Amino acid sequence: MARLADYFVVVGYDLDNRVEGEGQGRILQRFPEKDWEDSPFPQGIELFCQPSGWQLVPERQPASFFVAVLTDINSERHYCACFTFWEGLDNPQLKKTETGDADEADEEPTVVQTAKVFAPKSLVVVSRLDYTEAFRNCLGLIYTVHVDSLSAPLETVIGNLLTCVIPIAGGSQV
Repeated sequence: MARLADYFVVVGYDLDNRVEGEGQGRILQRFPEKDWEDSPFPQGIELFCQPSGWQLVPERQPASFFVAVLTDINSERHYCACFTFWEGLDNPQLKKTETGDADEADEEPTVVQTAKVFAPKSLVVVSRLDYTEAFRNCLGLIYTVHVDSLSAPLETVIGNLLTCVIPIAGGSQV
């Protein structure tokens, strides 16, 4: 028997670390928080969540799914299934000012509105098993629970995913 998923990770846009307009991702949440003895957490996973780079965009993008295969130093594969969606941010660094027909001599205050931008957020399942469709379905369910605020606690859904064990192909019959 093997765990279906070793880790669940939420990776988001890091507003504090921008280098020359290019953003970076950072791990917002990770379950479990400690490494499994038989499967250490792959470092740098936030680098693989956005192959085109971490960027803010002016319009919401469609959600996407892909699987990155990482190989560790022991030649073991880790399948990182990434479901990326876009969340709206009020970016305080990008301001629009609205000025009416008032003169500068008038003491009318200027209305400042924050510009709406969208940042990527990735839900990631890390596993040693290659079950792409199962991971797509699990991440879609987690996304739905998150967005629609369904009655099922998100922690319960993730806990069920991380405690699910499945038989290994070619293993002994029970």
